Amino acid sequence: MEQEPRRGVLTVSELTERIKTCLEGEFRSVRVEGEVSNYKLYPSGHRYFSLKDEGAQVRVVLFRGRERFIFGEVRDGQTVVVSGSLGVYEKKGEYQIYAQSVEVRGLGSLLLELEKRKARLAAEGLFDPERKRPLPPFPERIGIVTSRQGAVLRDMVRVARSRWPAVGIVLAPAQVQGEGAAQDIAAALAALYARGGADLVIVGRGGGSVEDLWAFNEEAVVRAIVASPVPTISAVGHETDFTLADLAADLRAPTPTAAAQMAVPDRMETAERVSGLALRARRAERNLRETLRRELRIAAGAMADPRPHVQARRYELAKETDALVLGAQEVLRRGRERLLTLAHELRLLPPSAWVSRKRGEVAALQERAGRRISAAREEPRRRLGMFQGKLSALDPTAVLSRGYAIAVRRSSGAAVRSVREAVPGEKLDVRVSDGIFGAVVEREKS
Repeated sequence: MEQEPRRGVLTVSELTERIKTCLEGEFRSVRVEGEVSNYKLYPSGHRYFSLKDEGAQVRVVLFRGRERFIFGEVRDGQTVVVSGSLGVYEKKGEYQIYAQSVEVRGLGSLLLELEKRKARLAAEGLFDPERKRPLPPFPERIGIVTSRQGAVLRDMVRVARSRWPAVGIVLAPAQVQGEGAAQDIAAALAALYARGGADLVIVGRGGGSVEDLWAFNEEAVVRAIVASPVPTISAVGHETDFTLADLAADLRAPTPTAAAQMAVPDRMETAERVSGLALRARRAERNLRETLRRELRIAAGAMADPRPHVQARRYELAKETDALVLGAQEVLRRGRERLLTLAHELRLLPPSAWVSRKRGEVAALQERAGRRISAAREEPRRRLGMFQGKLSALDPTAVLSRGYAIAVRRSSGAAVRSVREAVPGEKLDVRVSDGIFGAVVEREKS
């Protein structure tokens, strides 16, 4: 027989499930600040690290696809703010934060300030594409503003000299990181402008975190780049890095090395182009010489014996004369045909016949108009006679001329229509055809 479970005893899975339900229900959204440790980025794209302070630590998971919500460069020992939800990993019985975003402490305010500064400077037109200038194709001298130490300067000089050995390079050293770096970069640019002689200016530094590159977001650097009298290239950090200096410069380079490549032409490519142009020029010169020689031979032959030349011109003149005569004859022929056609039509339709026909048409129209006018006059007379006959037939006094009379009560003027309406002694007016006379009703006759 199976042993019944003891009342109140939970399995490990049941306990973990209850803890998970409680934690995930209570901590759906958390923001936790702490120090990063054991940071690892796996090939799957998931990121795992611990967040700790003096008294505790908690595991953090940032799944693949949330990279765009990492604000700043996360590394061990850095203080960050993690936003996400709390969950339980049942297999290990550990609770951990499922991160939605990771923000390096202080970076959020920096990014907010960067957006505000970008919008304000853009409203002044400092980033307008219309003010961008093309780079000079063959600069004689390049000005570089960067740190004197480090590999960035050496790489740019090496690349520029290998591509175009004749180019001159002027360095305006500046502090490119840390407090006061922005003012130092702006002062170096101003000194470079004051010295003059540079056809192009490159300003930049190598890669780093957002904080490391922040000097190139400062307003002083942006305005110093915009004030450049010559085209500028911004070469700050790596290709994925972005600063306001990139928007202010005439051209952005993904790296300082790429900026040196953009600044000067390649001598081998230029030599090949020059060789190609020289070859085309020699071919064009040779073709021109051949053409001139051919024309000279023709002219010399014409000078030695002009008869073939004159004969050719005479033949061309004869052809043009014949074409002109044929054209004139064709015009005359068409004119004669048109004239004969008109004369024939005139004989078939002389003006007298046309006038006679039109007179007949006018007479017919006059006759039709007379008939219509007579009919129009007769119709009103006919209708008037008809209305008069109807009116006479309806006239109550017309019957009086045939010996009839109308008796009317003198008191009311109403007509007496029946014997029963006659009252003895009542005075009546009797209307006959030629007048009215009075009468008195004596009695009713049967």
